[in-house]
Amino acid sequence: MLTIWKDLLDLIFPRRPECPFCGAASPRGEPCGGCLATMGSYHGERPCTRCGRLAEKGAALRHNGAGHLCYDCRKRDWPFTLARAGGPYEGVLKEAIHRFKYAGRRSLAIHLAALMVDAYRLEPRYQTASLIVPVPLSREKLRLRGFNQAELLAVEVGRALGMPVNGSCLVKDFDTPPQAGLNRVARESNLKGAFSVKRPDVIRDQVVVIIDDVFTTGSTMSAAAAALRRAGARQALGLTAATGRYI
Repeated sequence: MLTIWKDLLDLIFPRRPECPFCGAASPRGEPCGGCLATMGSYHGERPCTRCGRLAEKGAALRHNGAGHLCYDCRKRDWPFTLARAGGPYEGVLKEAIHRFKYAGRRSLAIHLAALMVDAYRLEPRYQTASLIVPVPLSREKLRLRGFNQAELLAVEVGRALGMPVNGSCLVKDFDTPPQAGLNRVARESNLKGAFSVKRPDVIRDQVVVIIDDVFTTGSTMSAAAAALRRAGARQALGLTAATGRYI
């Protein structure tokens, strides 16, 4: 209901055109020069070969021949093959995601998705992907928020890549407490058994791209990927608007 009122107010009192990331005045509502430069700089950062998280600036990187793995990925396996993100979860990108997710600024989906598409195109292993699936919300969370931010991103990514999107085959069977503030063990316990696949025939033998807004510990992406793999997906690849850093 709150989102509907915000949309109505935006219609009656339209906002001034502004940069979707920093909020500075922008004649056509496009990203400003400063934010374009910042977003472009993300491409120069080398992600962990597996989970896609970015190293802290100045951190020494350990190479494995084809790339490098973060500490977590050197000691554990994941049900997803790899994950990548549009940039680090910090600064103007973090602020934009908060406005998108918590303040109902759904128009930001197209700009955040553009960063994700750039990351997708930089990683050759996405080329075998055949289906996009957003991380679902529980019915209760969807009712309260009014939209699923992952699904909005998935629709925009799918449109840009010309790839089908299925927002109904993966479901969240029950609501879980917020992940923010929990460590990895608590996050994984929180999500245990939360996801299931409603239509296994849709994802069987597919290479699925799982879309979410943020990758932090990887618990949500891992739980979603595990459910898809159990239901017959050949591979699961993660793609998010932002990701965390590691030391």
